[in-house]
Amino acid sequence: MHDLSFKRLTVTISGRVQGVFFRRGVRDQAVSFSLTGYAKNLTNGSVEVVVEGDSSRLQSFLDWCYQGTRLSKVESLYFAWSDSANEFTTFSIVREGNYVQDKIRAFEHLSSRYLSGNHVPRHIVVIPDGNRRWARSNMLAVRRGHDKGFSNAVDLMSDAHKAGVKYFTLWGFSTENWNRSKAEVDHLMALFRKKLPQFSERFHQEHIAFKHFGRKDRLPKDVIQSLNQLEFDTQDYHDRHFGLALDYGGRDEILRSVKRLVDSGVEVSEETVTNSLDTRHFPDPDLIIRTSGEQRLSGIMPWQGVYAELYFAECLFPDFTVPEFQKALREFAFRKRRFGH
Repeated sequence: MHDLSFKRLTVTISGRVQGVFFRRGVRDQAVSFSLTGYAKNLTNGSVEVVVEGDSSRLQSFLDWCYQGTRLSKVESLYFAWSDSANEFTTFSIVREGNYVQDKIRAFEHLSSRYLSGNHVPRHIVVIPDGNRRWARSNMLAVRRGHDKGFSNAVDLMSDAHKAGVKYFTLWGFSTENWNRSKAEVDHLMALFRKKLPQFSERFHQEHIAFKHFGRKDRLPKDVIQSLNQLEFDTQDYHDRHFGLALDYGGRDEILRSVKRLVDSGVEVSEETVTNSLDTRHFPDPDLIIRTSGEQRLSGIMPWQGVYAELYFAECLFPDFTVPEFQKALREFAFRKRRFGH
């Protein structure tokens, strides 16, 4: 005999429900209510859920759907009841393509819906920590970690600009990095020589203006010449900007700024210091990202970053791929910035 209490419930949920682990939450709830069926993302950014089970448990599940998960925001919900087809034996998450493709599409929906206007950081600063540890963990020479990190940085820069980020800064070499072994420093300088022309080609293709932040008296002369030439060659681009911090330290930058003001007889004030910093052509950072699980800033833009949101990723920088970067953008979109109010 057919159990009249056994029903099918089809639910379409719209809002912030893709790229926020909503389907996982749906699955966990369905399993807790002993329901079977599936959840899948739709191309319009919604989530479709089909569940079968006891009608009273289905009602409890539906009540939960109105609330959603912690990161989600349910804005509308449509549901329909029907007789059970006894079609399912478990509850599953239906993905579009493989796991990575599915996640990327979900993040794209999230980006198009929430990473716009005030939800997009205007200026992102990245502290690319973990290149050496990545190399050692993969039984590679340290230089291979730096090579991988630089390649990754180019992809992140392009993805940031696609998401609407106007200013992107990468900390490539700190004032303290001179204390590393001569072999490692020499390799980094050789890497800059090699990569700057590649950056130049990419900047012209994507119309990106380049700026160097940091000291110009200790880097090799040919590296400084390349940095200056790249700034000059891209100065007419105005929509997107890339900053590379080489031989940069936040305290050093402030000291140099104040010294310039004092030497020129200009009154030292918040405005004059800000306007004489290396970063004077960039807005203050909205989001500072550090990889490798370290939760400190190590001196990156202490003057400019007083109201920046901080995001600490557990993965090492070579593993901080576009999907990981999208997680940081998603987290930023959820935060409420008060600027001291």
